[in-house]
Amino acid sequence: MLSSARKHCANRLLQNYCACQYGVKIRLKILIYKYRLRFFAEFCLVRILALDCAHYVFQQPVKDVTYSSNKHIHNCLEMTEKLFVGTVAIKHHEKPLMTGLILSTQLLRLIFIKVIGILKPFLLIIAICAVLGTGLLKMPSVVFADDAIAESGAYEELDADSTEEFEEDSGEEESWALEEDWDDEFDEEGENTSSSPFTWRFECAFKNIIQTDREQHFEDAWKKNEISALFEFQYGTSDDYLFSLTGLYFFPTFINDTIGDDYEYSSSSKTYRNLRISSASSEIIFRELYYNWSREKFRVRIGNQIFGWGTADFMNSTSYFNPSDFRELLFKDEDQVALGVPAISGLFFFEAFTVETVFVPIHTAAAFPETGNYWAVKMVEDSYPLIFDDANPMDAVSKNFGYGVRIASTYEGVDFSFSGYHGPDNEPVLLPYSTVLIENQTVSILIDPQYFIVDYAGFDFAFTYEDFVFQVEAAYSPNKSGFIQQDTSQPQDLIFPYDTRKTDYLSYSVGFNYFIPMQKLLPGHAGESLFTIEWFQAQYFDDDIERPRITDFLTCRFQDAYFDDRVSISMTSIFETRSGGVVVWPKIGYDFQNGFDVEVGYVAIAGDGEGDYQKDSLFYYYKDNDFIMVNVKYAFP
Repeated sequence: MLSSARKHCANRLLQNYCACQYGVKIRLKILIYKYRLRFFAEFCLVRILALDCAHYVFQQPVKDVTYSSNKHIHNCLEMTEKLFVGTVAIKHHEKPLMTGLILSTQLLRLIFIKVIGILKPFLLIIAICAVLGTGLLKMPSVVFADDAIAESGAYEELDADSTEEFEEDSGEEESWALEEDWDDEFDEEGENTSSSPFTWRFECAFKNIIQTDREQHFEDAWKKNEISALFEFQYGTSDDYLFSLTGLYFFPTFINDTIGDDYEYSSSSKTYRNLRISSASSEIIFRELYYNWSREKFRVRIGNQIFGWGTADFMNSTSYFNPSDFRELLFKDEDQVALGVPAISGLFFFEAFTVETVFVPIHTAAAFPETGNYWAVKMVEDSYPLIFDDANPMDAVSKNFGYGVRIASTYEGVDFSFSGYHGPDNEPVLLPYSTVLIENQTVSILIDPQYFIVDYAGFDFAFTYEDFVFQVEAAYSPNKSGFIQQDTSQPQDLIFPYDTRKTDYLSYSVGFNYFIPMQKLLPGHAGESLFTIEWFQAQYFDDDIERPRITDFLTCRFQDAYFDDRVSISMTSIFETRSGGVVVWPKIGYDFQNGFDVEVGYVAIAGDGEGDYQKDSLFYYYKDNDFIMVNVKYAFP
């Protein structure tokens, strides 16, 4: 059911028509997506935006024969161009941003020209599709003033001439009429959706990483210019269906062959066991691809799957199956960190609890940055360059099968589960394997990611208290592998490869979410204000084993949305408490609520280090990797 505040908001939106200068009135349409209201305008300005994009690409006026007044078109183009430029360009800050970085006006202009230059093919495709009406962008639904009443019976009361009378009507009648129309429209859409055996969703994005190191040339600051497309579809009935979530990623090297020099998906063209097909400048990932078979008491899935076990928000100790994508350290989109694995899973429903079983017959390795990649560790001890070997999975034999089971239930408002696992560890041991001699370079160290069989037992629980949601998650292993430390101050005495040993291991996360009642501080605020804090620690019980590199992390995040969820902000901070590392990551985004979304963020990384690998902060090796991220996304429908 809709809250009274959102009903009122929808009511007010339906009362108001936006009128363009050329006399065209726009009908606002209301859609529901995942229990949240999103207000989309089916408006003819989509065509004008497309014309503006074409105008910007070709650098010459574009005429639209649909409209008779060239003056109005020119005015709309002018207004849209201002809007377009204002949302894409990074605004100038008078005060230092984060680490004191001040972007000059000239630098901003160069950034904008660079972004537009790379975006030209992307904008051209959108412009052609919008103007020709291919269906990639929904064509406008235009209602002329004289025909507004005849357009739909559900919108009779919203005629512009009767707006004042509409506002004077009783609130109860408005709410009742809106709810009836809403329910009828929603039921019709629901029936249409359920009757269709094929549903789909498409999303394309342009992502940029711009390093902020002042000492390097501006052309060298562009570390990643990636175009991506995400296609999700489901075919079948609600019980038996085929589901796919596929991502395509590539660098537009046809624009500039130097794009991608600092970021490679893979050192060579190869196909991985989970249908990840990679080359140096492109990649296809079948992140999820499975067949679902559901009945009243059980559900079975076969294929590439991602398992969301655990309650923690950032670090999941009981996420045993899916390897992680570390090619951008911790800065990939959260929904793209986990890689799917080929598996057979079954979820069984009992009266008081559920049981989920998972069988993984083929091991899949994690993804690490290639040697020389922007996110690869270049050197340790401030003296020894690192070379990373390929992360090869374990052999596909029966002794390397993975098994897991999870029992989940709820008791008096507390959600809890117990889980167990046996199989290949999804976290490899980054083993110093040998020294490498390269001509005219110092001695390098070869790092070989190796996998071992491990057993885990874990639990998690979460409960709500007023505006708080508390979460605890932990996993214990009696036989997790690690490598034994050596004294690196005497390099001549180092023995390669390092020895490994199995020992007891424990990792856990503790945190909470606080839903801030911002509407009490800001009357009329409709966004969801959320503050999250989480502590994560991992520890070997054997002191001779090299400690985990990701441990003793305190993560904090504040996120909120304003102006009908159009403007979103977030501030994420990661503190490595043991070694003095810190990451500060603010982001701001704007949702046009027509499929387009723009996001700008800045990442500042700092870490203490003394040239001692055993004491240095993990973030010490990335202290020069501060960057600006600029993302442009379009989703349909």
